[in-house]
Amino acid sequence: MELIRKWLDRVLEVVCCLVLAMMVAVSCWQVISRYIVGQPSTITEELLRFSLVWISMLGMAYVAGKQQHISLTILVDKVSPRLRSIWLIILQLTFVAFSVWILIIGGLKISSISMLQVSPALGIPMGQVYYALPIAGVLIIIYSVMNIIDALKALSSPYSQHVEK
Repeated sequence: MELIRKWLDRVLEVVCCLVLAMMVAVSCWQVISRYIVGQPSTITEELLRFSLVWISMLGMAYVAGKQQHISLTILVDKVSPRLRSIWLIILQLTFVAFSVWILIIGGLKISSISMLQVSPALGIPMGQVYYALPIAGVLIIIYSVMNIIDALKALSSPYSQHVEK
């Protein structure tokens, strides 16, 4: 399972870095074409907007997998490791529910509805842009299942049975 996590982390890191590098290059070209060449590029704004959607969704999956998402830990830090593991399982189940209903089901619906709409500058179906949602949902579910398995292992370990005093 750690091999899957490392491989998935690495793939997401590389993809997100490549998309970010492409976004920097495209935004530089946008500035150069507008102010130096005097002919603003017609596709850069749309490409940057769609890239931002994809990098946000993939980044959300990556952060959820690393368990580095924004959270208030003031109460969780003060409880026993056993309660912390139980809370982590509840949190991961919430992520799974969100991913299934909002990202996967909702993302597939919006993708299918938008497939006939074509973006004006790039000429691609808008449904392809929205495929970022179900893909991120599947990745979050994979990460959440691995996180739940890790939490269950921690819950069954002898150390988690001790109550902190």
